[in-house]
Amino acid sequence: MKRILLATTAMLSAAALAAPCAFANSNAGSTVWICTTQQPDDLLLAAFELLTYVEIGAVGDHGETGSSTNILNYDTWDTDVIQKAKGLTNAGDPTIEVARIVGDAGQVALRAAAKTKFNYAFKIVRNDAPDAGTPSIMYNRGLVTGPTRPNGRNESFDLEVFTLALNQREIVDDAA
Repeated sequence: MKRILLATTAMLSAAALAAPCAFANSNAGSTVWICTTQQPDDLLLAAFELLTYVEIGAVGDHGETGSSTNILNYDTWDTDVIQKAKGLTNAGDPTIEVARIVGDAGQVALRAAAKTKFNYAFKIVRNDAPDAGTPSIMYNRGLVTGPTRPNGRNESFDLEVFTLALNQREIVDDAA
């Protein structure tokens, strides 16, 4: 009986090792880009792909993207359960933290966009392309504010932080 259990355990372990495993990618090697022309209207994937972008250099942190929908609540006298519905959706307000490089073309574009009231297109290119494939790309469009400067202590880096007020739902083109 002991041998059967050991053999079965060995076969299960070998099968588990042979099965494809999911893995998580880090952000290392990913890039963030801005289109320097204003984009007043929502864009479809094909329109985002036709735009010309400038890479934003020295990105240290990029805030959360994606949609967050409000949940509405309404309680009535005749029930003990609150009624709920979906409300409006916020496309996101991520921050982009960069190590300040005065002449970086992408940072220059962010600073210029922050001085306007116009929407600009953005893309995040992930470092997740399979062999001979294409990486995942996330597209969005919105306003730019900032920069703010966290300043800090003696050994803190010279940083600038921009906030994106995104005005359309994110479009994700997954790795292929």
